[in-house]
Amino acid sequence: MTDLVKVRDLSVTYPRPRRSGGPLHAVRGVDLTMRRGETVGLVGESGSGKSTIGSALLGLVPAADGTITFDGADITRASRADRRLLARRMQVVFQDPYGSMNPAHTVADTLAESLRYNLALPAEEIQKRVLRALDDVGLPPGAARRYPAAFSGGQRQRIAIARALVMEPDFIVCDEAVSALDLSVQAQVLNLLARLKETRGLSYLFISHDLAVVRYLSDSIVVLYAGRVVERGPAARVAESPAHPYTRALLAAAPVPDPVVQLGRRTERLRAVAAVAATPARPGTGCDFAARCPFAQEICRTTRPELVDREDGVAVACHRYDQITAQAA
Repeated sequence: MTDLVKVRDLSVTYPRPRRSGGPLHAVRGVDLTMRRGETVGLVGESGSGKSTIGSALLGLVPAADGTITFDGADITRASRADRRLLARRMQVVFQDPYGSMNPAHTVADTLAESLRYNLALPAEEIQKRVLRALDDVGLPPGAARRYPAAFSGGQRQRIAIARALVMEPDFIVCDEAVSALDLSVQAQVLNLLARLKETRGLSYLFISHDLAVVRYLSDSIVVLYAGRVVERGPAARVAESPAHPYTRALLAAAPVPDPVVQLGRRTERLRAVAAVAATPARPGTGCDFAARCPFAQEICRTTRPELVDREDGVAVACHRYDQITAQAA
């Protein structure tokens, strides 16, 4: 597979008044590579910078530093005209589909809007694409004549996916696309995205705070903390045997039906909470996660760890990686 998206040393900064702490460095030196037909999962808690990366790829926020390349072309500072052309190949599905739809427009109008604006297609071709997209997401042709309020949350998310599909893109950013849905509906939408990936040859950047959800759909996983990559590797390896203490904390936060496993995860969470209480924070120095890490030592609080590629195919930014994995084994 050839590379479709390359992000190198990406940084994004939001301006803030000095009284509020000055500029907010939301993303700091992130590298990311996506191949055609691949799904990369971007996982982290709220404020980690994952949605900002998706917005930077789509041109919704400017990059302060670094480069973004799409299919070999540098789009870091693409003009509005270039972004209009890129919209044919890059689309997005947001968390709240209803909030991104005009309630006064029918589904057909909602799906057709981007086709009229970006492609200027004739009415017959627009109708053809709209009906095909609705069929691909499992909605009947009659849905085109209805309004967003007539649908459930899961159906609205299918409409949002259909709106992305009508442009026949190569790449879709899914920004918390299933986090607001019930578990059973989540599974249906995830299965739909997986099927569309195969039938349409799509590539996804799948953004979520839920490591288990990301694992289901992704080929590789990138874990973000405080705007930096702390772990990166094959999805199964990262989700099942996390190497970085922060990734372990994300895994421990997810509930499981096995009471023995759940007890072990609760014990690990309590251990992490005790470590936070015992470790003084030193903003701006060392590892960003040191104040929350149960394994932190003095080097973690004074020296920032580099993201290092390991022999098992995983890259980890942790001074104590070898000791932690040996202890776990």
